[in-house]
Amino acid sequence: MSNLNLPEGVADTLENQLASALHSLSIHILRDARKNDVTSGLTPERLSILSILVYTGSKTVNQLASMEQVSAPAITRIVKSLEKEGYVIKAKSRADQRVVFVSATRKSIVLIEQTRSQRIERIVSKVRELSSEQQTQLHALLNLLG
Repeated sequence: MSNLNLPEGVADTLENQLASALHSLSIHILRDARKNDVTSGLTPERLSILSILVYTGSKTVNQLASMEQVSAPAITRIVKSLEKEGYVIKAKSRADQRVVFVSATRKSIVLIEQTRSQRIERIVSKVRELSSEQQTQLHALLNLLG
């Protein structure tokens, strides 16, 4: 490994080289796995919001904005369009009527699970290129890091 992949100012240590390599690999794997997402008909931003709602539960617009690191008005526009398409529902908080929670619908759960399955299949195709021994090593490494 060389320090060419390390950002300026980051010490050239084995740990930093490994972290840099894992960072690069993670991004590459996710970008490749997301290639099938276009078949969903939704933008990556919309899929990301639906993914949050499906896997973590109902959120307020402000919570979604914080998680996605965008403005509340941007999330509000996306939520409105997702609601119009039947992917989310909104409900006011019982405790504070000014607070609105956004929740995933069955339609969005099905869509997110389909896109997740497609991503996993794309990654599986890469894993199948590894020998049985390499797959075992990868499994062990993932357990160590997870």
